[in-house]
Amino acid sequence: ELAALGGCFDLATTGEVRLVERAGVPAGRCIHTHPIKRERDISEALDYGVTTFVADNADEIAKFVPFRDRARLLLRVSFRAPGAVSDLSKKFGCRPEDALALLLHARRLGVGVAGLSFHVGSQVPSPDMHVAAIQACAGLIVAARAQGLPLGVLDIGGGFAVPYLRPVPPIDVFCGPIRAALATLPGDVRVIAEPGRFIVAPAGIAVTSVMGRAERNGRMW
Repeated sequence: ELAALGGCFDLATTGEVRLVERAGVPAGRCIHTHPIKRERDISEALDYGVTTFVADNADEIAKFVPFRDRARLLLRVSFRAPGAVSDLSKKFGCRPEDALALLLHARRLGVGVAGLSFHVGSQVPSPDMHVAAIQACAGLIVAARAQGLPLGVLDIGGGFAVPYLRPVPPIDVFCGPIRAALATLPGDVRVIAEPGRFIVAPAGIAVTSVMGRAERNGRMW
């Protein structure tokens, strides 16, 4: 149904590549967003037709040297949002101050970088970190362009809050400051987002039971 509505898809595993392939989603409407991949994950996604991938460190960029004529990257930058239920920037993304050096490193290797991406975490209580991340990325795009690196894409991630056990701001209210920040980007920057949680979270609820507790290293499990 999302495909029929013209939706695009971010994929993180080869299994997800196969899923959208079976659904008949054109590969041009997909990007591969997992920052850490095996070589076969890259080659299988490329064989399907996905050409945009995410990386966040020098070793990952180097994996694309054999595929540099077919693939382009988004460099993922880390912005940690206090209060995020799922803090994805704790394990993925480079520091903002390291981004330009990594972009220049990719150019030396002949690996094309199309833009930047970030994900401030899921279920964040306010849009403040989205706004700060957009502003920081705007500065990075300007600095990169000054170095001859024509960045033209910004992926602002997802994880927009939904009402699980407590209310959250309506999405239009939450995104108001985000839209205002995006309006300050250079006019030719393409903005994409990954609102998967917001789209599918109301579709179902998982209920589980706890059959026991144990204290381990000072914490209850």
